[in-house]
Amino acid sequence: MSIILSITTDRKPGGIATALHSYSQALSMRGHQHYVLLPSGSSAITSLLQLEGVTVVSMPAPLIRLHLLTRGLFSRKLRSAARAADMLLVHNARLTSPARSLGKPVALISHSGKMRHINAADHLVVLTSTAADRARADLAASGTPSATGPYIHVIPHGFATADAKSLTTQAKTDLRVMAAGRFVEKKGFEMLLAAAARLEARRVPVQFDLFGDGPIGPVLTPLARQHALSNVTFHGWQPNLIEMLDQFDLFCLPSNEEPFGLVIGETMRHGIPMVATQTDGPIDVLGHAGVTKENTLAAGGLLVATGDAQAMADAIAFFAADRKALVAAGQAAHKRMASAFSMSALADRLDLLITTTSQLPAAGRS
Repeated sequence: MSIILSITTDRKPGGIATALHSYSQALSMRGHQHYVLLPSGSSAITSLLQLEGVTVVSMPAPLIRLHLLTRGLFSRKLRSAARAADMLLVHNARLTSPARSLGKPVALISHSGKMRHINAADHLVVLTSTAADRARADLAASGTPSATGPYIHVIPHGFATADAKSLTTQAKTDLRVMAAGRFVEKKGFEMLLAAAARLEARRVPVQFDLFGDGPIGPVLTPLARQHALSNVTFHGWQPNLIEMLDQFDLFCLPSNEEPFGLVIGETMRHGIPMVATQTDGPIDVLGHAGVTKENTLAAGGLLVATGDAQAMADAIAFFAADRKALVAAGQAAHKRMASAFSMSALADRLDLLITTTSQLPAAGRS
C-alpha cells in the first residue's frame, strides 16, 4: 500500500476535478491511500469526501504555493501529508517546481497536453500516445538528455462501466446527433455548423442538438440563422447531459484540439458511436489500430481531418444512411471503453506508475 498526495490549485468543475475523483477510486481499488491538497471551496471537495481512502487537505488557493515552498512549515496538515506520501501527483504545471521542495518523487499530470515545466518533474503523465510523442520531441528539441528528462507515462482517463444504448437498424426517424462542450474557437463548433449546412442542402435526415455555452456562443446562433439551418437546435449547457444520452444516436466532436475529451468516454461507454476530428484523444480512442475507416469503425466511430466540414458531413451522412453500421459502431464503442478505458484499467496504470516510481531514481537528480 502506498500513499499518494495529489496537488492542485484548480477549483472549477472539469478535467482536473474529474481526474481527482476517478484517481481516488482507482487508487482505492488497488489498496492505496489518496491525500488531496486543493483550494478551499473547490468543486471536487464534496465528492472526494464521500470516497473511501481519501483525505482532503484544503486551504486558500494563494497559500498552496507558499506552503509547498516552505515544506508545510506553517501547515501541520500539509506537513503530515507530505511526510506520509510516497509520491506526489501534481495537476498544475506551475506547481511542479514548488512541489519538489517536499522531497518526494514528483509526477506532473499534463491534463492539457501542453508541455510546460516538464523538466522540473521526475515523471510526466500524459493522456495520449500523441502527447507522449510530442513530449519526447519537445525534450529533444530543448537539448534535454534522455537521462535527465522525466520518465514519460501514458495514463488516459478511466470510466465506470455502463449499459449500452440499444440503437435501431431501422431508419424510421432522423439521425439524432449530439455535440456538447465549451463554446470556444478550439472546440470547432463553427465547422460543425458548416457541416450541418452541407447536410441540409443534401437533404440528409439528421438533426443536431448542441449543448454548451461560452465566448463564441453569441456568434454561433447568428451563424446558424445565416445558414437558415432548420436541423440545428441550441440548448445551452445542461448539467444532466448523461441522463439525456438515450435520446441520441451519434455524438460529434469537431474540436481543433482535444487533449482527451472526457465526453468521448462518457458517451462511448453508453454505446453511442462517435464522429470526431483527428486530435489527440480521438486518435488514441478510435485510431489506435490505424485511422482507416475499417479500423476506426471497429473501435466505435469515424475520424475526419480537423477543420474539414465536408468530411464531417460525409461521415455523419454515412451513419444516417447505414443504420446497421451505426449499431455495430455503437457496440464497438461500448466494448472499446470497457476493455481499454475502464476504472480497472486506470487502477492498473496508476499502480504501475507507483511501482515504477519506487524502482527508478529521480530523473537525472539522484
